Amino acid sequence: MASRGRPMARSLGTYTVDAQGEFSGNRVQGATFPNWVGSVRTRQDLSLVVEGDRMVEHFRRPEGARVYIEWERVRTAQ
Repeated sequence: MASRGRPMARSLGTYTVDAQGEFSGNRVQGATFPNWVGSVRTRQDLSLVVEGDRMVEHFRRPEGARVYIEWERVRTAQ
């Protein structure tokens, strides 16, 4: 996916959902920005929108930076 001229960040981690299947949190286990590793975000910190094969995250880092990440599902040939 192209960055559209914006800085790109890469991260990996876990997402959790509650009993109703709603997002309840995420923990960053690895990232291109070392200060992100170990971060834990909840519904109050991070908004997620899932539409089809895309998931969009919006959140604000503790130092105030606003972050927008768009994920797209990759489908493999059957």
